[in-house]
Amino acid sequence: MNTTVIIVACLVFVAIVTIFKMWSDRSVKLQAMQNSKETKGIVLPLRLQAYERMALFLERIEPNQLVMRIHAPGLTIPQEQNLFLTAIRTEFEHNLSQQIYISNQVWTEVSNAKNDIIDIINTVAEQMEEGADNQQFAEALLIAAAQKPVVDHALTVLKTDIQRLF
Repeated sequence: MNTTVIIVACLVFVAIVTIFKMWSDRSVKLQAMQNSKETKGIVLPLRLQAYERMALFLERIEPNQLVMRIHAPGLTIPQEQNLFLTAIRTEFEHNLSQQIYISNQVWTEVSNAKNDIIDIINTVAEQMEEGADNQQFAEALLIAAAQKPVVDHALTVLKTDIQRLF
């Protein structure tokens, strides 16, 4: 009889331990789900803001926008070129931290767009004939930029990527 009592006690103990482990595992899973929801609630708005800021950055460095904001009659071509490049670099540096919230693909496209626009500005400035003024430079820049819509491409990649979040 003592053996039977011991076996029953062991079975009851194993059952209690098993039930406790199942309850404990379920509690851990529920806590993980809750933490995940809280994290998503915090991170998602930051990610959306980062995508918005990258879209704004791309719009601000688009050559049409640069010319509208920065072009000033009377500047030399190198002065205007320098103002355009400084504006792009300043905007980029201001938004560097956003890369942690956006995908690597979007960050690469944004960086490539910035570099391509810088290349377009520098190429157009180098190709200007001696005696050209900054108005001619601005017009040539707009024509060159229209032939290579790098901002449009980057914005398309950004929009496609953000749609994956939803």
